[in-house]
Amino acid sequence: MENRFAEQVQRIERLMRIVDAQDSSELQGALTFYDVIIFACQAMWHLRDWILHDDEFGAEDSEALKQDIFAAHSLSVCSDIANGSKHLFLKRPKVGAGVAISDRKGLHLDTRGGIFQEFFYIECPDDSDEFHGMEVRPFLHRCLDDWYVIINRHHLSNVYPWMADD
Repeated sequence: MENRFAEQVQRIERLMRIVDAQDSSELQGALTFYDVIIFACQAMWHLRDWILHDDEFGAEDSEALKQDIFAAHSLSVCSDIANGSKHLFLKRPKVGAGVAISDRKGLHLDTRGGIFQEFFYIECPDDSDEFHGMEVRPFLHRCLDDWYVIINRHHLSNVYPWMADD
């Protein structure tokens, strides 16, 4: 059993490689792309458990860390998608967001370029929400960027290679 938040981040990054692939069907085997989206949202949101409970994370102020996590709007949207995929309905949704499966689904096919991408969009009850209508790839990257900001803000006691600049 994994016990460090960095292992969860690495799992998220492996899932993101599939999400970003020009031909996601090459990498996902028997998974549907929707499965990969849901897995990425679950791993992305549940990183909070790893960060909050990993003794080696080294946050100076765990309450401030919790506040930053729950203040990140992208992570609240991600939470609803992750938890909504595990439960028939959410008793306490943060935003009420989900992923459009049918109405706003799209497809990009370019056989000469070896590109086969399915597009899914974030749906929020509030049409003015910055994430409403956003395609899932940039949304997940925004969530990951928000995690990196939170992680960097809370002064890790260890520097991990995945945080280094390219």
